[in-house]
This record gives sequence, C-alpha cells and structure tokens, in this order.
Amino acid sequence: MSEAEKKDEAFVRCVNVRKSFGSNEVLKGINLEVKKGEVLVILGPSGSGKSTLLRCINHLESMDSGLITVGGEAIGYEWRNGELWEAPYAKVARQRRKIGMVFQAFNLFPHLTVLQNVMEFPVHVHGVPKDVAQKKALEILDRVGLADKAYQYPRRLSGGQQQRVSIARALAIEPELLLFDEPTSALDPELVGEVLNTMKDLAGQGYTMIIVTHEIPFTREVADRVVFMAGGVVVEEGSVQEIFSNPKTAAAKRLVAPNGGSAARDLSSF
Repeated sequence: MSEAEKKDEAFVRCVNVRKSFGSNEVLKGINLEVKKGEVLVILGPSGSGKSTLLRCINHLESMDSGLITVGGEAIGYEWRNGELWEAPYAKVARQRRKIGMVFQAFNLFPHLTVLQNVMEFPVHVHGVPKDVAQKKALEILDRVGLADKAYQYPRRLSGGQQQRVSIARALAIEPELLLFDEPTSALDPELVGEVLNTMKDLAGQGYTMIIVTHEIPFTREVADRVVFMAGGVVVEEGSVQEIFSNPKTAAAKRLVAPNGGSAARDLSSF
C-alpha cells in the first residue's frame, strides 16, 4: 500500500453501530469513518447519541450490534469462528491504551497531586516504571501549561486547569486517538478558552481527534470534518465549509443561522 493510500484509509471505522438502553434505541445504525490525523467534530442536540457513540468507540459501553475498529482492530471484541465476541478484560485494557478520552466531568483523583493523577494510568494500569512515567508526566504538564501545578491537589485548581490536567492524563498513555466528550460543558464561560486553546494545539500536532462539543466558533477553526447527529443517526456530514455554508437539514440550518448556534452553546432545543 502506498503512503497516499495509507493516508486515505480510515483509522477509525464504525459500521452499523446500534445501542439501546432498555426500550430506548440511542444509536440506530451509525456509519462513520475518521482518517489518521483528522479532527472530526460531532454536533447535535442533547440526547442524539453523541456521547454514547464515543463511549462505544472506547468500549466503555458495549454495542448491541455492529463493528468499531481503531487502526484495523475491533475494539472490545474479538473474532471467534467468524463471529464477534466480547474480548477479555486484559485485551480490552490493552486496546484502550491507544485511545485517550476526556470527559465532561474532570474525574481526577482528589487525594492525588496533579503529577500523580497524570502518572496513575501509565504506572498502575500499563506498568510503566515510575521514574519514566514521572519524567513523561512533567513534560506533558509543561505542554498544557501546568508545570507549576504539578505538586498541587485538584481542589486548588480552577475548573479549566482541572480539565487541562484531564487532557494531560489522556496524553500520558501516548494514545493514537483522542476522544473529547463535551470537555467545556461543565466550565464557567471565562474558563472555556484555556481548554479550547489546549485542544487547538493538539489538533495542530497531528493527533487524530473525535470531539463532541457545542462550541461552534471552535468547530469552525479546528475541524477537518463535521458530523451532525440527531435522533441516534447521522443526518449530515461534510467539511466545515459544506456544513456551515450550505447545510441541508433543518436542524443544521438552525445551528448555523445568524444569532443561532454560533451565539449559543446549548443545542438542547433542536
């Protein structure tokens, strides 16, 4: 395979992914591809299945049917006699090493310092020697502008700083894919910018990223491609130019209308 063909090949592939919670079908046959180094932003109203899709990609939620591969490997599952079966925990843990995820809530360990939070998974889950993990963690904290907070506890940090620690923790496992689940939704407006700037820096470094967000100006600036979800399905997808200049669905048109989505962060009314 040539380098051009490799570049065009999907790094993340979702094929007919379905997921229900009881009688509520949240994902209704999602088909999606993301190339290596691409920044994909998923927009849509609350309840459209965006966060559930991210959690399925990382196998924090199991699918009811379908297939998700990252780098050609079925995440959370393995083939046996031509059928997909849920993989043993040890294999899932190994697979997750290639995927870093940042959540709405910061989920930091309050009894650990910032440095210890960033070191936690490399040391205790992936078996990285402490001295190696510490050196790497300090380098990452410097990259996200928090080197001076390494020995403080999360409670001493602002919400924006805590979320940047969460990003540093995701980077510490040296992931091939970064997932962001509305990382600014829990922040006060004045703290949003510092987190988005960190994410912009990561996009510029060539990370493959899938971002669920309501931040429209950020999407315009960072995304290579935009997907719009509603009702558990992908209703529209395309380049930033296509989605924001010539939206085809009514919901997407409302999103990009003057004084609409670009001026408001909450899409829950769509």
